[in-house]
Amino acid sequence: MFQVRSIFFDQNITTYQTVYSPYKLTNTPEFQTPIDLNLTSGSVPTWLNGIMYRVGPGKFNIKQADGSTFSIKHAFDGLPFMHRFEINGSTQTLKYNSRLLAGTVERSIQEKSYKGLVFFGHVPTVSFFKWLQEAYYRIAIMVLKIDSNRGDSEPDSCSVGVTASTNFPLPSDWEKEDRVLVSKTDANILQKINADTLKPEKLFTYTSYDEKLQGQFSAAHHQFDPETKEIFNFTLSFAPQPRMIVFVTSEDGKAKVLADITHRFDKSPFQAPYIHSLWLTKNYIIVPESPLIYQDKGLNLLLNGSILSSMTWLENAPTYLHVINRKGGGLIASIPTTAFFTFHVANGFETIDKNGDEILSLDCAAFSNGNIMHQLNKFGGLHSKKAYEAPTPDTINGMSFPPSRQTCFGDMKRFTVNLTQQKVINTEVICLNMDFPRYNQRYCFTDHLFLYGCELKGFTEKTDETNYLVKVDLSTKKVTRYGQEGYYCSEPIFVQSPNATTEDDGVLLSLVNNVECCFLVVVDATNMKELARFTIGKFSAVTFHGSFVDHEFKNINLN
Repeated sequence: MFQVRSIFFDQNITTYQTVYSPYKLTNTPEFQTPIDLNLTSGSVPTWLNGIMYRVGPGKFNIKQADGSTFSIKHAFDGLPFMHRFEINGSTQTLKYNSRLLAGTVERSIQEKSYKGLVFFGHVPTVSFFKWLQEAYYRIAIMVLKIDSNRGDSEPDSCSVGVTASTNFPLPSDWEKEDRVLVSKTDANILQKINADTLKPEKLFTYTSYDEKLQGQFSAAHHQFDPETKEIFNFTLSFAPQPRMIVFVTSEDGKAKVLADITHRFDKSPFQAPYIHSLWLTKNYIIVPESPLIYQDKGLNLLLNGSILSSMTWLENAPTYLHVINRKGGGLIASIPTTAFFTFHVANGFETIDKNGDEILSLDCAAFSNGNIMHQLNKFGGLHSKKAYEAPTPDTINGMSFPPSRQTCFGDMKRFTVNLTQQKVINTEVICLNMDFPRYNQRYCFTDHLFLYGCELKGFTEKTDETNYLVKVDLSTKKVTRYGQEGYYCSEPIFVQSPNATTEDDGVLLSLVNNVECCFLVVVDATNMKELARFTIGKFSAVTFHGSFVDHEFKNINLN
C-alpha cells in the first residue's frame, strides 16, 4: 500500500491521526421518525416553545462492499447529522428527530466509488493509482470546474455540516418559502434542508446569488443584521491569486459585492487565510486575516484531499483586521495586530471617543498560534481519566506536531481598534480558556453585559475531561459555571424570556454528552442552575453549532 505523503510536509501527514486516541469515534444513530420525550428531571419554563437545530459529525465508520470498514479518523470529518429539538413548555415535552445529511457520500464510500472527496484533516491510506485518480477528480472539480460525474445534483452528495442557519435568504429567482433551513460549512457550498423532516433538498453555492461570488471557501458563520435582515459573508480563492470577495445579501436574496480584495489597504499582497467567522457592526464588516494561510495555493489539498495539509502558520507575521464599509462598500483599512487565530467571534460595536475618533470593539475567542488545528482531531469525544504521556512535538508548517491532547481553549479577548488612526489601541483578556461565545442577540452592535460559552478542563489521572458552560459578566469579569466532571456541554444557545427586564433573563440550551448518554439541558441564564433535562438516548451526539426559532419560526438566536 502507498501512504500519501505531503510534498511540502517533512513527515507523513496522516501521522497525527493515530497519535494518542483514548476512545474510538463512534456513529450516532439516526432518528428520521420523530420520537416524543418526557422530562428526565426538573421543569421547562412554560414560555419556552420553539425549535433548536444543531448540526455536527455523526458517522465515522462505514461498512464497504468488500466487508472492510472505512474509518474516518478526524472528528471534523464525520459525515454530518442535523438534529431537531422541538420544545413545548406548555406540555413539558420534547420532540426529537435527526438525519444524516450526506447519504450519497456514505453510499459512494460503501461502494468505493467516491470521487474527489475533500476532508478537513482525514487522509485515507490508498494505493498510488487510487491517490492519482482522486487527485485528478479534485483538480477537475475545484480548479477546472468539470463535474466529473460526481453526481452533485443529488442534494446529499456533499458533507455540509458546521452551522445550521434558519430563515436563510434563498436566491431571488427561487420560489419563496416560509420555513427555510440551510446547513453551511467553510467551503463555498450550502445545503437546503427540509425544516421538519430534515431531508436534504438542494445543494447550491453563492454563485446562485451572483456569478461574481466565485471561490473555493467561505465562512461557516455568516453575519446577520436583525434590523435590515441582511447577511454578510465572503468567498475566498487560493489560486491562481489569493482573492476575497466580501458581499451582502438582502432579505429577498439579491447579492451585492462590497469589496474585491487581492491586496491589503497598504497594497501589500493579501494571503488566503483560513477564516471561520467575521465581525459585523452598524457600519462595518471586519474580516480577520490571521497568519494561518494556504501556503501552497491549495496544492496539497488538491493532491491529498485534506484542507489541513495546506495550512501553514507564519511565524512572526501579524494578524490583519480588514475593515469594509457596509454602506458605500470598499476596503477602508487593513490594521495589523499581534498574531492570533479565531474560530469564533462574539459581538462587535462602534463608539466615538472624546477626541471624535471612531472606535471599534471586537470580541472573539483567540488562539496565539495554529497548534489548535492539529489538536482538533478528536474534538467532542469523551475522555476518561487516564495516565497519558504527551508526545514530544516537532514543528511542521509552523504548528506543533505530533499534537498533544487539547486541554483548554484560547482566551476570550476584546480588540479595541481606533479606526480613525487605523491601529489597535488595546487588547483586553475578558476570560481565560473560553470558546463558542453566544449572547442575547437583542443586544447586537451594543456594549452589552453578559457573554456565554464553553470552558474546557482536560482530563488527568484523577479527573475526567469536562466541557463546562460558562457565563461571563463583562463588567466585573466574574465567571459562573454549569456542569460537572465528565460532562461535555455543547455551545450554549440563549433564549430570552418574553417578559425579560434584564439582558440575562432567559435560558441556555445545550446538548450534553457523558459516558452514559446524551441529553438536552435547560439552564437558567441568570444563575447557571439547571432547570430541566431531557435524555435523548444512550449514545453520543457531537454537534458544533445551533440556532433557535420560536413556534412561529421566527429567529431568536442564530449561530
